[in-house]
Amino acid sequence: MANKKEFILDTAEKMFIEQGFDQTSIAQILDATQIAKGTLYYYFTSKEEIMDAIIERWIDRSFEQVRIWVEQKQLPILERLMGALASLNMQKDGQELLDHLHAPQNALLHEKTNQILLSKVPQILYPLFQEGFQTGEMQTAYPYESIEMMLTYSLQIFNSSFQKLDRAEKNHKIQAFIYLLEKIFQTKEGYFASLAQLIH
Repeated sequence: MANKKEFILDTAEKMFIEQGFDQTSIAQILDATQIAKGTLYYYFTSKEEIMDAIIERWIDRSFEQVRIWVEQKQLPILERLMGALASLNMQKDGQELLDHLHAPQNALLHEKTNQILLSKVPQILYPLFQEGFQTGEMQTAYPYESIEMMLTYSLQIFNSSFQKLDRAEKNHKIQAFIYLLEKIFQTKEGYFASLAQLIH
């Protein structure tokens, strides 16, 4: 039964990304999956609930990818951090997911998603930063809180509204973010410069 649920989510996600959330109906999802209406409604009561489940699944998978990057100790710290942060980039999974998350009627889901990210991601990233502290690449009196600040800023600034800024405004925000990270973690100038590649 769990496989049917995953099949519904896989199919719906593909359709939402390809033709848009609003343009996709439950009838089209049923037609594409060839699953009985009662079976679909056993798992999900609405199209919105399907999208919510897709986003929750994305979060779980992203966390697993972040863990994988953190544990690749043969790679440099910054490369692992970039890989981990890239795993949290929903942009690559389709604008429809982001648009749904940022829609006014989904404010609670958006808040819940951010809360989950802020409660779990610092714990996963902490060992990576600890390595940076041990090697002397970074230092701070408040390591955990510094990671939280980094993520909070990222979630607030690099959201859907960021994409509407012109190139100069985007660059200014990115450079400010890198500058703040270098101050918070007391690194050498330019240490976090490569993060700019992730944000554009």
